Order: sequence, then C-alpha cells, then structure tokens
Amino acid sequence: MMKIKEILKENKIRNEKLHAYYNPLTGEGSPIERFQFKLDEDTIIYLPVSMKEEKIIKYLLEYESVKKFLIEFNKENEFKSLCSHISKIRLKHDFEFWAFTCFWVQDKDSKEVIPLKLRRGQRKVLVECEILRLSNQPIRIIICKARQWGGSTFTQAYMAWIQQEHKANWHSAICADVEDQAKNIRHMYTRFSEYYPEELGEVKLLSFEGSSKNKIEKHRKHIIGIGSMQQPDNLRSFDFAMLHISELGLFKETKGKSPEDLAQTLRSTVPNNKPYTFICLESTAKGVGNFFHKEWQIAIERKSRYVPIFISWFEIEIYQKEIVDYDKFIQTMTEYDWVLWELGATLEGINWYRSYKNDENYDDWRMQSEFPSTWEEAFQSTGKRYFPPKYVVSARKTCKDPIYTGDIFAESMTGKEALDNIRFEQTLEGELYIWALPSKENISNRYITIVDIGGKTTEADWSVITTIDRYWLMDAGKPEIVSEWRGHLEQDLVAWKAAQIATWYNNSLLVVESNSLRKEENTEGDHYLTVLDEISNYYENLYTRTTPEKIKEGLPIMWGFHTNSQTKPLACSVLNASLRDGIYIERNKKACHEFDTFEIKENGTLGAKDGCNDDLVMTRAIGLYISQKLPLPKEIIRKQWKSRKIINEASF
Repeated sequence: MMKIKEILKENKIRNEKLHAYYNPLTGEGSPIERFQFKLDEDTIIYLPVSMKEEKIIKYLLEYESVKKFLIEFNKENEFKSLCSHISKIRLKHDFEFWAFTCFWVQDKDSKEVIPLKLRRGQRKVLVECEILRLSNQPIRIIICKARQWGGSTFTQAYMAWIQQEHKANWHSAICADVEDQAKNIRHMYTRFSEYYPEELGEVKLLSFEGSSKNKIEKHRKHIIGIGSMQQPDNLRSFDFAMLHISELGLFKETKGKSPEDLAQTLRSTVPNNKPYTFICLESTAKGVGNFFHKEWQIAIERKSRYVPIFISWFEIEIYQKEIVDYDKFIQTMTEYDWVLWELGATLEGINWYRSYKNDENYDDWRMQSEFPSTWEEAFQSTGKRYFPPKYVVSARKTCKDPIYTGDIFAESMTGKEALDNIRFEQTLEGELYIWALPSKENISNRYITIVDIGGKTTEADWSVITTIDRYWLMDAGKPEIVSEWRGHLEQDLVAWKAAQIATWYNNSLLVVESNSLRKEENTEGDHYLTVLDEISNYYENLYTRTTPEKIKEGLPIMWGFHTNSQTKPLACSVLNASLRDGIYIERNKKACHEFDTFEIKENGTLGAKDGCNDDLVMTRAIGLYISQKLPLPKEIIRKQWKSRKIINEASF
C-alpha cells in the first residue's frame, strides 16, 4: 500500500487535474488540439487546429501577431474589427468558444441565466464528437450518465451549433419517455434563441405548419421536433439529420410498441453515412436487460458504430468535500474507498461519497446506481455481486489488446481432417484473439483449453474457447490467458474448432463444459455429447470425468467437465481466490465486464445478471479449478505425446 505522503502527493495531482484552469474564450484548458495565436504583445489565444486552413489565419500566422501585421500596413485602427472578424470565423471551428458566446443556460444553484461554460464531463464528450466530425464521419454516441453533469445540455448545444454554424435545413428531433421531458429539453433551444447575440443575427423559432409541438427556425429553416415513447407518431414523417433520444433506459415496452422498434424507426430517418449527421442515445442505466443496456453492450464490444461514453461521479467537479485531518481519513478508508482511489477519485471525492451515502441512508446498491463509479456499477441489478470490485479493478490492470485477431483453419471443419494443417490466419474482424502464440518448447501440462458452448444465433449464449498458459508455474509464476475465441456457431463446429485451437496450442488439455452440449432453449443444443465421442477418436488430450476404474469396468467414458450445484461454487471460489490473490493474469477486458455482472441470486445460485453473460467467467473458473489439480509443467520429449492419453478427475 502507498504511504500517506505518496497518497497526498498523488491526491494533489488529481485535484489539480480536476480543477485545472479552463477558459473557453482564450482556449486555455481545452481538450481539443489547438495552436497559439497572438493578437498583440499581451494577448495570446489558442485556436483549434482546423482554423489553420482558413486563408486569413494562414496569412496572419506569418507575422508575429495580428497587431504587428496591422502596424506593418499602417492599419492599427482596424485592430478591433479584425479581431471581431477572427472571432466570427472561430465560431464555426470552436464549439467551446461558440457555447460560451451564444448558448445560455440556467444555473442549477442560482437559477440565473449564464453562458454555457463546458464542464469537465461535457468536454470529454466533445472530444469524441469532434474526432468524428473532423474526420467527416457520422457522429454516433451513446452516453451512460451519472447525475448532474449536463449531458442533455451538451447534446442540445452541440446540435444547435451544427445547425447555426454548419448546416441549413438540418432537421433535429428530441425523443424522451414522455412528451413533457422532450419539451423541457427543447426549452434549452428556446432560451438559446432568446439570448442569441444581436450582433450575430437572429434565431427565431416559429410553429411548423401550425403545430404546437414542432418548431422551425425562421432563417436557416431547420425543424426541431419532439416526440416520446408514449406518443411517437409525431416524429415518424420527417427526414431528420440529428436525433437526441433521452433517458432511453426508462422506455418501457407496451402493447404494439417497443423501445427497439421506436429507436429503429427514428434512427432510420437519419442518413446512415452522411457527415454532420448526429445521433445521441443517452440515459441513466436503469438496470440490465433493457434496450439501452443492450445498445451499450454492443457499443462496448465495438459491434456498432456508436462511441460509448461514461462519466463517473468523481469526474464531476461538484462532488467534493473538504477533509480536516487527512492522516485520520486515510487510516479509516474502507475496502471500497480504496477501490475508488484505484479508479482515480480524489480523497475529497471519496469523503463526499461517504458523507452523501450516510446522509441519505443509502445502501451500496442505491449509491452505486445513483452515482456509479464505473459503467458496470451503473448497469447493476438488485442482486449481490460475487466478485468484489477491488479484485476486478486489479484484474483490469493486466488487460490489454490482443497482438493478433483472426481465426483458426484446417483442411476440414469436422472429422479427422479438421486436425490436419491447422493454421492461424490474421484478419481485422476475426473472433479469435491472441495474446501469446503457442510456444515451440516441449513442455507437458502447459496449456489448458476450456470450452463453454452456446448457440448459433445472436440471441443465444456465446460460445467461448479460452486457452490458459501454465508455463510460469514452473518458476512460481502465474498462469495467464493467452487466447480466446468468442462467437456463434453450431455446437459441433464449436467443439471441433476448440479441438483445432487445443491442437495448435501444443495438444493442450481440452476441457469441454458438458452441460452446454445438452439441449436447452437458449443455446439450441442438439448435438449432445456425441461430438465429443467423435473428437476423442482423433484427439488424445481430452478431459473426462470418468475414473479409470469405471472405464476398466466397461462403463462409457463421460467427456467434459460437468457443472452442477457442487462443482460450480467450487470452481467459482477458485476464480475468486485467484482474483483476490492476483495469482493468474487476465488479458481480456470483456471478462472483467462479466466479473462485474456475476452475482449471487436470491435462491443462492450463481450466474450472470439478467441480460448479461457469464461464458467468459465460467471458462476461467473451470480452467483455474482444473489447473490447480494438474501436475506442474515440465520439459518433455516430444515422442511421449504419441501414446493415447485420457485425462480425468481421478488422475489429478
């Protein structure tokens, strides 16, 4: 553990970062890439890099300052007008400057109307939007919100900026759970029109075609429509370019209407690949299994074009509380306090969190739902999580992107030839992630390949094939995840693919979770265990739970690891202890996501929260459970692998 002096030093750095100086007029503190631009000897501003493409800026950059340029041409009296001209050009390039100049909001505390000065969380979202805009890509974001950082405000301001500075006839829509919520959001636009600077022109909203719900801006002709989950028909007939769907997690399915159908209908009105089109899906999490949670998961897995953005409570400047005695505070920090510290919270932030939780008499679940520290916390159910947050935070530290992605191929997909000429082919969209290639060393008991077989459709459970390398146990080191395949295939094809991967990894011990080969509604299993009987004819190092004595008696061999009410808690307990003690190395971030949503159910069973998965959890639990029972790896002579070998529980 860090010493108090080191903690205080780090805390000072975090506070300085959290409360760093920010000035949207000068550009100081902006997260957007900028360059220095000198107006006169005493005035320097920082402009977005995109402004370098403006002819006048290119020209002025050849001089020491704007003032020096005017002096050279005897036009010093035009300094003010030239600076004003530069500012008008800047409005198109610099959203932060535009927002502070043109977009006014009501302060939550004083209730006064003030210029929009972006908060830290809003600036984080801006970076993602600008990356897409400046690369001429459609802007698609999904925001999981903590409270009171201004996500809806940012979205409305950014949409207004595009309409006012970049595009005419660029229609936008706001859709919320109920219409009043949408009206409240659009009121920001109404205020914007009222406070828009006179010297820049006029923004005037008029009723569109006599509608009280839809407005049209008089000069740039863009329509601003509103609708709701309850009354969606108002938005169906427009060709929108921008869409803000607010509090999507609240949308409930009713007879004849579903959030999926509404969102799909609205999103289909926005051109798919057109620059400056904009869709923002935002919400507080509101549990798991709903449409917002599904959209978030897809975005996190990079299966959609939406950029996932989460703002934790400790990134919000207002959630801080002064500490009188730092030494005493640090000495009384709880396990979860240390988790917050590891995640990046300041001590003052942790003090606020403690105090608010006590003052409101919140339990852990309520506090983490209202003020999530991670997006996994935001999407939690009322169940009790199995793996403590501290363990998962530590596991994330060793996660990294795979060095290769691709898939495994052979002469055939099934049968004897499926194990001939096995090769890995690298592709960007491959489902096999590789963190370490198979070693050429002859080491026994080195690799374990574990399989959890799901179904072939995207609605079914995932099939997962995980390989663990035990090499470092020879030197009191740690086993580590070295490869992972995750996808949807027919069950027999998954089993054969697992055999191919196991063969590729030096004939590793192949462990198939046998329950997943039985027919169940959510996994479409229809091959039972016959495929393992077939594979056993060609693959030697296959795990069985039948004892040698039973085999001698003539009983059929029962291939695979059977997960039941006894073995599942044992395996999960081994995984929990491994995470706690840091005695295995995790590589896949998705596994950590599953750790966060694995829970103890009300009936005492273990499993994923509704709407989540635990396939990655179980391959690790089974693999580490078996790994502890295997002999340590050791150097061998290759010919020892030629004899047929059956690995079973009794042989451990």
